[in-house]
Amino acid sequence: MTDEVRSSGKFAVASQLALSRPIGLVGFMGAGKTTVGQALALRLEREFIDLDEVIEARAQRTIPQIFDENGESGFRRLERELLEEILGSRRTTGWILSLGGGAFIDHRNRELLRENEVQTVFLDAPAEELYRRCRKPGPARPLSSDRGRFDSLLIERRPAYLTAAFLVQTAGREVASIVDEIIARLSLDEHAGAPA
Repeated sequence: MTDEVRSSGKFAVASQLALSRPIGLVGFMGAGKTTVGQALALRLEREFIDLDEVIEARAQRTIPQIFDENGESGFRRLERELLEEILGSRRTTGWILSLGGGAFIDHRNRELLRENEVQTVFLDAPAEELYRRCRKPGPARPLSSDRGRFDSLLIERRPAYLTAAFLVQTAGREVASIVDEIIARLSLDEHAGAPA
């Protein structure tokens, strides 16, 4: 067996392992986790789960309402409980999970994702672009109302985001291009689940 065949066999095995593992998209508000996650799930024919949507459905309230009524600490408790539930109940492979901007900051959440072999991808963009995206009409973001607080929060959270398996820049890019990069970086092939 030649070295070339040996190495391509290893690549196929690594690609298949990457394909079978769930993917978690992390990053600050406005990074595009939901939009990119939906497009990635569509391309790879996987289930897409938005943690914020799961929280709202379970609480039967919007995230701003949960913040108003229970504070950020109450929201974070619910977020952790539902993340544990999702990770514990998903025995099928290869789903895509979009985490809220603060979920990955909690070291217990990061540990849960690591223990469940979730491949984490940090979607990043400059503060100015993130803030501009958050000011567009769409879901209310309780922590984006004050620009100074927004910037401080981004600086505070960035070191945790940088512990993700890898980083993908989203600034000024089309969603399809971002999806292509994630697939390439994870050595995935979107056709019929075959190894790349």
